[in-house]
Amino acid sequence: MKARHASIAVLGALALAAPAFAQSLDHLACYKVKDSARGRFTMVVTNAGVTQNCTAKLPARMACLESSASGVSPTPPGGGPSSTDAGNFLCYTVKCARPFPPAFAMADDLGGSRNVNLRKAQIVCTEASRGGAVAGPTPSPSSTTTTTLGGPCHFDDSSRTCEGSCGGGGHCAATAASGACECRTTACGDASRPQCNGFCSDPNEACVFTLTGCSCTTIP
Repeated sequence: MKARHASIAVLGALALAAPAFAQSLDHLACYKVKDSARGRFTMVVTNAGVTQNCTAKLPARMACLESSASGVSPTPPGGGPSSTDAGNFLCYTVKCARPFPPAFAMADDLGGSRNVNLRKAQIVCTEASRGGAVAGPTPSPSSTTTTTLGGPCHFDDSSRTCEGSCGGGGHCAATAASGACECRTTACGDASRPQCNGFCSDPNEACVFTLTGCSCTTIP
């Protein structure tokens, strides 16, 4: 799904998640990042029949890029799923209340089939779009403006809310997907799921995906 979220442990610089010899972009290479976005969002994370209340904290700590891998040596046991493009993700530190997902029998090409015990969540990743390389200096940490419709929509450090105007009838609001202030024209309740790229009328709330759809949740 788009804007997918997945709880993963930090396993190192390279997370190999699918067949080792395929040339499709079915692996994730994960990198530490410096990110200017700031914020904190609550969310409901559901997977494997378990639902958890979680709090994610910005900035992003890791970026995972869809990658291909080849030339694996020695030959691994195999047994993973068929190849599909993995997508690109930005990952954030997360704290989730119990219960944790149960143990599973899992398989990939590197480790083969085995039982995996899941502990507490450490990272939540949301699917991200990836543009070209950015030239010039990195924005300062105080600059968290992302405007999709035009207008001085920005994060105000003193009030800790999104402020400013947007063109085209847009609303300046906090978005959980990007962790920044953006101009949006669709109300949260009418936004597509699970992206939930809608606006909330209360500047202290953000539009997030819950079990019942897209809804406005107070930013801690």
